[in-house]
Amino acid sequence: MINWENLGTAVMGNTVPYNTNDQSRIITSVKAGFKKLDWLRICRIPLSFNSSKGAFPGHYWIEIIHEKEDMIDQHIRNAREEKKVEQEIIDLGNVQSANGFRESYGWYPIALPVTITPNDNPYSTSDIPIGRIEIKEQGIINGASDSRIAKDASKYRDHTTERDAGREIKKKDEKTEVMILENNLSIYPFDPHQSSRFRESEIKMVSHPYLFPRDNRTKDEIIEEIRKFASSFSSDHSKLWSWCIDGYSEVNCHTFLFLLLGKLELADPIIAEDKDDHFRRYFKSVKSNNFSNPKRLELLTKLDDISK
Repeated sequence: MINWENLGTAVMGNTVPYNTNDQSRIITSVKAGFKKLDWLRICRIPLSFNSSKGAFPGHYWIEIIHEKEDMIDQHIRNAREEKKVEQEIIDLGNVQSANGFRESYGWYPIALPVTITPNDNPYSTSDIPIGRIEIKEQGIINGASDSRIAKDASKYRDHTTERDAGREIKKKDEKTEVMILENNLSIYPFDPHQSSRFRESEIKMVSHPYLFPRDNRTKDEIIEEIRKFASSFSSDHSKLWSWCIDGYSEVNCHTFLFLLLGKLELADPIIAEDKDDHFRRYFKSVKSNNFSNPKRLELLTKLDDISK
């Protein structure tokens, strides 16, 4: 718990899943005046080999809750009742609704992120056939790569089922940078893990971020900032997805979420409570490494400061 100087002016804020049962996972004290964004969820499944603490490989993402996200186009509803496979549903076209998909964003590798480089030393190849193993791959928002989409194509998929691919934001014109949200399944981009909200126990930590009292941004303004950050992450931060045991050089779903919160100045109760081991280790590594990215250090420091 954060020890505020004046507990009399503190109010309780729950970091909870978005459901009617209001099942709290973490409780935090928040000073009066800070604005809780109930319509925005930060979702964490930490990397773990112990299912009680997380999952393998785990994932972090952010969700935007819209009022009409449960509306489903009738032709898609019919196709789902007939258990048509994903490609058949895509071929129907004419998407007008969210179709149950929640707008959400996370960072993924386009394919299996393990690169094995053979040992090319002729004197040691027989003894050591592998020269190097790297866990990195080209990255993409919401795992919306052709190879991932193809894995879903021949299977039945809807907004409640696990899937390999989500959908990303597209830019209509490089000069105007007009963002296109709608796709062949929904009017919103979505992270593949958005379906976990139908199995809330999978998400090990859920929190709603906070704004400072003098921050007067509207909901629409914040949503627009999230979309711009997600659509430009590849060009502004990294074209790669990589993992290096929470080391300063990695860029994965954790990095994406931390940098987004820092850029948008959204305070996170879980970081305030020092409950996120990935953030603790990654932030420490970035601070202690002389070759770390200055932009990342700035945004991580901002996130840590505003949260605490």
